[in-house]
Amino acid sequence: MSLRSFTTLTLALCTQTALIAQSNAPVDQGPPAAPAGESNFSELDSANFGGNPAPVPADRYLLERAFDGLGIGELPFRVYGWSQASYTASTTDRFNAPTTFNDRAESFQLQQNWLEVVRPIDTTRNETQIGFRVASILPGYDYKYTQARGMWNEQSTRNGVDTTYAYAELFLPSLFAKGSTVRVGRWATAIGWEMIEAIATPFVSRSYNFQYNPFTHTGAQITTELDGGYTMYHGIVTGADVFFDPAATASYVGGLKWAPTGSSTTVAANVFFTGTGYDSAENFQHYNSYNVVVTHAIHDSLTYVLDTTLGTTTSTANGSESAQWYGFANYLAWTLSPEVTANIRAETFTDDDGARTGTSGNYLAGTLGLSWQPDPWLNVRPFARYDHNSNGPFEGKDEMWTGGLDVIFRW
Repeated sequence: MSLRSFTTLTLALCTQTALIAQSNAPVDQGPPAAPAGESNFSELDSANFGGNPAPVPADRYLLERAFDGLGIGELPFRVYGWSQASYTASTTDRFNAPTTFNDRAESFQLQQNWLEVVRPIDTTRNETQIGFRVASILPGYDYKYTQARGMWNEQSTRNGVDTTYAYAELFLPSLFAKGSTVRVGRWATAIGWEMIEAIATPFVSRSYNFQYNPFTHTGAQITTELDGGYTMYHGIVTGADVFFDPAATASYVGGLKWAPTGSSTTVAANVFFTGTGYDSAENFQHYNSYNVVVTHAIHDSLTYVLDTTLGTTTSTANGSESAQWYGFANYLAWTLSPEVTANIRAETFTDDDGARTGTSGNYLAGTLGLSWQPDPWLNVRPFARYDHNSNGPFEGKDEMWTGGLDVIFRW
């Protein structure tokens, strides 16, 4: 079956399902996970801000039910996880780069085995609280994208491990009018709308905006809720996707979110700033990111999101004195039934210097998919995607068609 036929079949499957709803062996590592120097080889939105981990699930799945069955009693923390596997057909021969995370053509991938232990902070309680979150890929293909320099980055297997989040939190109710949360460790950036966690992003593939801007930060941050629906955060970190390592550099991350009670619209502005370019001694690319995310509930079953980011650097590995890149990603989520949601992503990403993707030019991409959740612990997501760049980044081709599906089992 040709890829175009496969993509057509996938689109037909998406349409038909929508209508029904309305009535670890070492292998070749392949292309680098990120632009040279950044490593050695998105529940549609988050309830949290200034770090964006996926919300703690209300349901208790297999792992926690097993603890209940052992008579251990209520634990002082939550523990849960999921496994995600995918298959992607493509018009390329081997790799779908520079798209991610499903970057292998005609291949099954074990994307994530995710284990998370968390003691969340409840800022509505007027008392001092201590919380934490540790989340790891154990193992999975996605580790090669989520790694930070200086942590687990000497691996060379297809499915590896990564401690993606590891932080402690302290809520101080008397620090400012509504209290503040201090966080120390490694956490997900608030830059952008999509997320690392499979359960919290609409597609197995990620947008260019997500892939070519920060994933995680390591350091310290304080988040404060203000009057009028505003929340602000400020942090001092080691950079983007770098742990405690000689490549680290003191950087600032901060933002302001407006989400008034009862409003159908939220706006978040985020900044990550290093003021530093390419570190030739450590072969590591530093850069700055400026991001705005707007969400709007058109009605109860239809939500729109705009994610726009500008990235800049003062120097690059190819010797350029400076470079910049910017993107606009648009999302529509249409709830067709309690079990089925249709998702659309339309994006453009401009990388005139090729500093991020490795090929200069303007990328255009469109993704269509369905999320079918017949049970709370199971999610099946067929998709079809088209990418274009006239400078031939897709194994020498100007365009690429991909299609397939991923399955998520929550446990």
